[in-house]
Amino acid sequence: MIRNQVEPVGTRALSIRSIASRMLRVPSAKQLCVAVLFIFLCLLIPAVDAQEPQRDPAGTATGDKQQAVDAAGNSFVVTEPTDKTATDYADKKKAYDEYQAQVAREPLAVKLADAVGHTRIGTNFSWTLLTGYLVLFMQAGFALLTCGLVRKKNTAHLMMLNFAAYVFAFLAYYAVGYAFQFGAVAINAAPASLGGTPTLNRFLIGSGGWGFLGGRGFFLSGPGYDAGSLCLTLFEVVFMETAGYIIVGAICERITFWSFLVCELFVAGILYPIFGCWVWGGGWLSQLGLTMNLGHGYVDFAGSSVVHAVGGFCAMALAIILGPRLGRGCGCGERDGVLVLSFRKTRHHHGL
Repeated sequence: MIRNQVEPVGTRALSIRSIASRMLRVPSAKQLCVAVLFIFLCLLIPAVDAQEPQRDPAGTATGDKQQAVDAAGNSFVVTEPTDKTATDYADKKKAYDEYQAQVAREPLAVKLADAVGHTRIGTNFSWTLLTGYLVLFMQAGFALLTCGLVRKKNTAHLMMLNFAAYVFAFLAYYAVGYAFQFGAVAINAAPASLGGTPTLNRFLIGSGGWGFLGGRGFFLSGPGYDAGSLCLTLFEVVFMETAGYIIVGAICERITFWSFLVCELFVAGILYPIFGCWVWGGGWLSQLGLTMNLGHGYVDFAGSSVVHAVGGFCAMALAIILGPRLGRGCGCGERDGVLVLSFRKTRHHHGL
């Protein structure tokens, strides 16, 4: 029995070497991606707190008398003053007491104000979604524009890049990008016109006026599964896609499909959301006016920096790395561009 349990030295050494080689074997890219995703899900997603604001997935409770305002923007509700040292505390306290007395006399008016506020938020939802759909049609414009700049044999590949950019970039933004960008928007930049998205209220990195990365709403679950948050997601994802589309025109005809997908995943999941958090998500750049008294802080006009500058600089970086298109307008026979060929044929036809 003892003899059967003893293994030859060579066999044991071989098994040890094989085990060591397996342990030291470099993991594949797929295995690394799975490991990173697993660690991210286990460590970075904050736990759900029972004291957090309640989600409203159906939107039935989003919008109440707090959102009922007149033409000048004055709210129907008078809030109770809390700072007793303020010079106008007595006037605010008197206004609040009068409001409470009116509410006691006319409770129906409060119910009507709730309905008005709910309708106002619902109208804002409809308009926000409509404008998001219109921006989404920029994809068709980019596709036509870039296809007009390449040779006919590459148009199908370029159209595939345009549509794949939307699909894969959306997946990255859905998984982590939206949470990175707007996971703490309720702290400093709550979209009041959409109900404020109160559940998106935690930074993953930073806090207060020095937030660097949002930390709620991953995979649009938990705090992200809210009517206001979902509406904001669709509106913001189309601008992220626009930044991704800009890349296509700068790298057409000289990048493989899978390399392009890696670029889109990086932009949608990491680069764009981080800068978007700093500027639009209540991050540190947007709060420089309060934290360091620098005017209004960093102000972006219509996405000129968050969308177009990010997309443009990414396109420029990729164009520098990839270099120019070989044979484009350099007198290389059939590799010449369409415009060059037409121009040369026209000159030959007229005997120039």
